[in-house]
Amino acid sequence: MKTAQPVCAAPLEAPHPANTCAIIVTYFPDAGFEQRLCIIEQQFSQVILIDNASQAESARRLDGLVSGAGRHAIRNRQNLGIACALNQGLAFADARGCQWAVTFDQDSEIGGDLLETLANVYRAMPGANHLFGVNYWNPHYGRFLVPTQPGRIGVARATIITSGMLIPLALVREIGGFREDYFIDAVDHEFCLRVRAQGGKVILACKPAMIHGFGETAGRRYFRWAGINHHGPARKYFIARNSLVTALAYWRREPLWSLRQCARLLIDFGGIVLLEAHKRAKLSAFMRGITHALAGKMGPIAGHDGKEIR
Repeated sequence: MKTAQPVCAAPLEAPHPANTCAIIVTYFPDAGFEQRLCIIEQQFSQVILIDNASQAESARRLDGLVSGAGRHAIRNRQNLGIACALNQGLAFADARGCQWAVTFDQDSEIGGDLLETLANVYRAMPGANHLFGVNYWNPHYGRFLVPTQPGRIGVARATIITSGMLIPLALVREIGGFREDYFIDAVDHEFCLRVRAQGGKVILACKPAMIHGFGETAGRRYFRWAGINHHGPARKYFIARNSLVTALAYWRREPLWSLRQCARLLIDFGGIVLLEAHKRAKLSAFMRGITHALAGKMGPIAGHDGKEIR
């Protein structure tokens, strides 16, 4: 993959509540969502909820959450996937004149100083073509993403997760948003690697500012960089397909990252065989994901069952 000239080189004003929008994608949010939303609202003057076809009771709850000033809602009649929903939010924030957006998962619990933490790492390591994220505590693995060290503000990473990601909207206009044909899973990895390929950096604030876990049940970590998460068959499909597609696309520029992704897939496969329930369905979905990755078949899959894709 050829390296383009760096984009968005002009400096930006540091993020603050008036120039930064929070984007939250919802899909059957749990009972604690309102409380987590209140913490986000305390730090951002504009909050956009993009709902991916929540139904009945969940939809009625969300209706009651967008009546306040600075709250906005985009409703999708069907599940368009996390990438499309995030792009809808980014376009909405850009149209309202915001310079920055911070994207969140609906189940992430943020600290009261998350935006300040992101602003501080931007001031210390500025770049209008950079992405910024925050360190977080993973309750499933019982550890921070990176160890905290006094005096260390930020560290360069190959990728960061979508939740807590600070995105310059001018950069999105230059290189595009998240890949919608991924639907769900690895959309953050691919976006980060694309930014790096275009001359930008991906920087993680070392100060913890969020609690975020992975998997539908508690996971177990066997290596520092890989563990077992008990996702359903549909998620196993997308993880296998999108991870392999991303590794194949970027292995020349990011060989170590790509090698680790392939190792993660092997660990996930072994975890299904040895440790997880519903082995036949999950293995079938996983292998179909690998086959579709090699065939270049992307987009959503037909026949998934509503809330199974989370």
